[in-house]
Amino acid sequence: MPESAGERLARRWTHLSRHPLAWARYVWLRELRHKEVRFATNPRFADWRPMWHVSRKPLGRLLEVPPESLDPIFGELGSVHAALVAEAGPVPSAGALMQAPLLYVLVRATRPRWVVETGISSGYSARLILEALRRNADGGHLDSIGIDVFGLTKDRLDDPAGMGGRRVGWLIPESLKDLWTLHLGTSEEHLPKLLAARSDPLDLFLHDSLHQYPTMRWEYTTAWPRIPPKGFLASHDVHANRAWPEFVGQQGLTGRDEELDHDLGAVRRPSA
Repeated sequence: MPESAGERLARRWTHLSRHPLAWARYVWLRELRHKEVRFATNPRFADWRPMWHVSRKPLGRLLEVPPESLDPIFGELGSVHAALVAEAGPVPSAGALMQAPLLYVLVRATRPRWVVETGISSGYSARLILEALRRNADGGHLDSIGIDVFGLTKDRLDDPAGMGGRRVGWLIPESLKDLWTLHLGTSEEHLPKLLAARSDPLDLFLHDSLHQYPTMRWEYTTAWPRIPPKGFLASHDVHANRAWPEFVGQQGLTGRDEELDHDLGAVRRPSA
């Protein structure tokens, strides 16, 4: 179900009250000075617990399981978080999907065999999905589609040399690349070819590319026929325009979609 005004206020208060100084600095840099912050400066990256606190209930509703049954999966993320802090901390986040730890829990809990995401920057969300697929050990695979350009300009960086010549997907280590294929280009170019090349059901589709109505609607309607019963469609920036609520309504899924965290929505295809 869409996040209510009360839930939105509670979520924001949870984040702010846990790390008030970090959030004040983040707002100063990102919202007031319009700078791209480093991973370590983003409170959502530095501490995943507040996000989990506000997201475990909607994720439990989406999966139709008690929220507390998901806590052990979230508990697995300690070592992954420590590794990412060391690897990514001083680097600009470059538009990374900060709710990626929730994707880890979703993938671990549902064990998808085929996942497709559109839009890739550092590879933060891909890294968390791949970590979950590796732990599942079910032969799952992730296809990531995106252009080889970071969505920022040097004037937005507090350290213009901060990207250090990195390419999109730089956070994916060699140890996970056997589970991953990167397709450089637009979703319009690659998504139809991907769907035509495989007969497998698309267990999880994630939109995080161009957050404009035509692209979002096209991706939803293109991916949806390949999503099997109990499979998932997820989308970032569900409040950017009418694409998400319109699509969910037209599929008769109003009330079944969940806003897991700020702007990250997901819906599960009914079994019937």
